[in-house]
Amino acid sequence: MPAAVRAGALLAIGLLLWMSGARADLDYLADLQRRAAESRLADHREWRVLLHYRRNGSGGEVMSDADDPRFFLAPGGKADPAGELAATLAAFFSDDHVGADPQPAQCAFVARYEWLRQALDFDPGRLPARPCAAYLRWKAELEAEAATLVFTSAYLNNPASLFGHTLLRLDRRGESGSTPLLAYAVGYAADDRGSKGLMYGIKGVSGGFGGYFELQSYDRLVRNYSDIENRDIWEYRLNFNADQMARLVAHLWELRGVRFDYFFFTENCAWQLLTLLEVADPSRDLSSRFVLWVAPADVLRLLSSEPGLVGAVTPRPARGSAIRRRYSALSAPERAQARALRDDVGQVNAQAFQALPSERQAAILDLALDLRQRGGMAGQGEADAPTDEGVHRLLFARSALGQPASRFEIAPFAGRPELGHASHRAGLALGQRGGQGFIEFNARASFHDLLEADAGYAPEAGIELLSASVRHRPETGSTRLNALTLISIESLPPFNPLLPRPAWRAHAGWVPSPRPGCNECLAFRADAWAGFSTETRWPWRSLWFALPGLVAEHVAGRPGRSGPGVSAGLIAEPGAGWKISARVTRTAYRWGERSEETRWALAQQFTLKRDLALRAEWQGLGGVREFSVGLLVYF
Repeated sequence: MPAAVRAGALLAIGLLLWMSGARADLDYLADLQRRAAESRLADHREWRVLLHYRRNGSGGEVMSDADDPRFFLAPGGKADPAGELAATLAAFFSDDHVGADPQPAQCAFVARYEWLRQALDFDPGRLPARPCAAYLRWKAELEAEAATLVFTSAYLNNPASLFGHTLLRLDRRGESGSTPLLAYAVGYAADDRGSKGLMYGIKGVSGGFGGYFELQSYDRLVRNYSDIENRDIWEYRLNFNADQMARLVAHLWELRGVRFDYFFFTENCAWQLLTLLEVADPSRDLSSRFVLWVAPADVLRLLSSEPGLVGAVTPRPARGSAIRRRYSALSAPERAQARALRDDVGQVNAQAFQALPSERQAAILDLALDLRQRGGMAGQGEADAPTDEGVHRLLFARSALGQPASRFEIAPFAGRPELGHASHRAGLALGQRGGQGFIEFNARASFHDLLEADAGYAPEAGIELLSASVRHRPETGSTRLNALTLISIESLPPFNPLLPRPAWRAHAGWVPSPRPGCNECLAFRADAWAGFSTETRWPWRSLWFALPGLVAEHVAGRPGRSGPGVSAGLIAEPGAGWKISARVTRTAYRWGERSEETRWALAQQFTLKRDLALRAEWQGLGGVREFSVGLLVYF
C-alpha cells in the first residue's frame, strides 16, 4: 500500500474512533502506529502466523488463509499485514465490538493484543488493559498445561477420514496423560451438511465447504473413534513450554467461529493444525513444507523429524483391536464361552466356566467385557451408551478373581504412522507385453496398497488416489497412457464371528482392456466387490479372499459392457519386507457388448528400505501376457 494512502487510512481510522466516542489517546495511537511501522512489525513471523498469512505466488504479496471478514479489522486486511496491524492497534482503543464472537478488540483478539503489548511496551495509563472476563473463564475451564497431537487411523466408511484424522488435545493441569478424561480436543473439520455424492467431492476438492476449528470433549471423541468407528489412536506429546501454551490457547479463542475454506487435499485437518503449532512456536516453519497434498501421516513424519518437538508417544488401541487380540489368545472352547458370557452373563456361574483356572477365567471375562461394552455402543447416535447391568456383573466377577490384566500386548493393528513409507510414490519399470518391450514411468499421489510394507499402516486396508502409468515402446517410438486410477480402495479384514465385517474392494479409473482387434484399448472401468476373507498363519501369514462383484467398462468408439464377476486370491508375507499377491478375476459381461473375460495377476514387492522398494508383476489380460520389474521411490 503506498505511504500516502496508508497515512490517509490511518487518519480515517483515528477520526472514526473520535466520532464513535472511543476513549482514545489519538496522539498515543499515532505514536504506536509510527513505531510499529518503523520496526516493520507487520513483517515479523509472529504477526504473520497470528493472521495466517502466507506468500501468494512467487512475489512478495501475502494472503491470509482465513476467509471470514470478521477475522480482520482493516478493509483489506486479508492481503495487507501492515494495514491490518495499524487497524488492530486503533481498535484496541475502541469500545466497538468486533470478531466472530463480538466483543472489544482487546478481548476478541487476545493473542494479537498480548504480542503487540510486548513488542511495543504499551503504557497501561494511556492504553488500559481490559479485563476480558469471558476469555478468562474459558481459559480457566480449559486449564491447559500441555498439548498432545492425536492421530486416528483411517475410517473407510467416511470419505473425509479415508487417510486418517488429526486433532490436538489440550491436557489439563495435574491430569494423567494416560487417562485424560477431562481434556478437550481441538479439531478442524468441514461443515459438509447437506452435501452428498458427486457434489460432496466437488465441494471438497474446490474449497466449497467452510472449515472451522472446534473444541470438543476428548473422552467423547475417543469413545466415538474407538468404540463405534473402531479406529486405533496414537498420541504424540508435544514439548511446549508455558509461554507457547499460552499463545496457543489465546489464539484458539480468536479462532472460534472463524470460517476458512476447506480443501480435502491441502487446507485440511492435518495442515491447519500445523498453523496452530506455528503460533505456539513461530520459530518452526511447518505449513509451508506442503503445497499440493497434505496427508495426516505425512504431517506426523514431519513433526517427528523436528528436533525437540515430540516427546512420549502413546498408543490407544480401538476396542475392536483389543477384541481381536484377546480373541486370538483364546482356544476354540474359550472363545465359545466368551460369546456365551456376552449373551448371558449368568454363565459366570456355569460349572464349565468355574472349572477353569482363574487366569483363563480372567482372559475370557476380559474378552466378554469388551464385547458387551462394544455391543452397547454399536448403533448409538451419541457416544454415550445406556447403562448395562450385565457389564457391572461381569466387572464384579472379574474383580473377584484378583488376577492381573492379560500379559499379552494389546497394540493397535495400525502401526505408528510416522514409521511407514511416505504417501507419494514414483517408479520406473522395464517390461514386455505381447512380445514388445516397454519402459514405464508410474506415479501415485497417495497412499498405500496391500503389497507395500505394513509398517505404519493398517495391514488389511489399502487406499490409492490418483495414480498413473505411462509407457514408452522403443521399438515403435510410441508413448501412451497405460493406466490412470482415480480411486482404489481395498479392505480385507479376516472373518471374525465376534466382529463380522465384509471384505470389499472398489475401483474407478482407466485400465488396459484388450479386445479383438484392439490389443491397446484403454477402458474406463468402475467395479465394486464384496465378500469375505480369512487369515492363515502357515507357512506364513496369508489373507485369502473371495469377492463377488459388478464391473462396468467403456472404450471410446465402442459399445459399453457390464456384468457380474468374481475375484479371488491371496496376499502373503513370506518374510519381513517381502509380500506376494495373486488374484484371478472372472467377469461375464451380460449387458452391452457381451463377452467373457479372465484377468489374472501375480505380483511381489521387496521393501529395500522404508522409502525404497522393488516390485515385479506378471499379468494376463484376456489373451495378452505381460511382465515388468521396477523400482519404487516414496517421498
